[in-house]
Amino acid sequence: MVNERPAADFVKKIKLYQSSIKSVKGLAGVKIKTPDNKISYTQVTIAQTPNLLRLEALNPFGKTVGFISSDGTYLYIITPSEKGRYSANETFNLAYIYPGLNLKVTAGDLVDLMLGRIPENVYMSKRQPSLITEGEWTKLTFPTDAPGKDNILWINPTNYQIVKAQVFLKDGRLTNLTYEYFDELKDGRYFPRIIHFSSGDLSIRIKYEDDIELNGTVDNTLLKPGI
Repeated sequence: MVNERPAADFVKKIKLYQSSIKSVKGLAGVKIKTPDNKISYTQVTIAQTPNLLRLEALNPFGKTVGFISSDGTYLYIITPSEKGRYSANETFNLAYIYPGLNLKVTAGDLVDLMLGRIPENVYMSKRQPSLITEGEWTKLTFPTDAPGKDNILWINPTNYQIVKAQVFLKDGRLTNLTYEYFDELKDGRYFPRIIHFSSGDLSIRIKYEDDIELNGTVDNTLLKPGI
């Protein structure tokens, strides 16, 4: 069924609601699946737009086993297989912090993932998106110049939250995302309790604990380790 509300209105409201989430701090359970392995751990998460970040993987005893951060200028990676400092705008292999997830990303891409956002390039289609009603959701399709590579969002029409997405990353890789929102508003805003990202046979599931903090102050000293 064709939706009567203009697609541009939906896009504007989606971007408005997503932009209201500036930062998140707290613990999250992380599950990673690859063809060769399954990993679960607790993650200390600090993320703030556009590219401030601290992700720290903890083993069951609370010991850090992987660390990545960005202070907006530099990206720091400390893992058993990698230790170094890079430009914050430089792409790096996500497998450094999430073993087996061989994807090229930037600090800003990771911040978007942690904040429940979709890649910004989805909105950059030169053609008008189409809008239809599909069951209880509104389906928003962004056509691209590449045949068969349209980006698609499924939206909750009552609050304009993205519930799932099928998008192509900058390198052309197809990814699927799903979002489960807190049953009630968190700090006055909707925020996904569970974020699931998959690409081919790789996937990561992030489940935030209930006491996370949204739009709080980020201590910049936490973003620059002594390495």
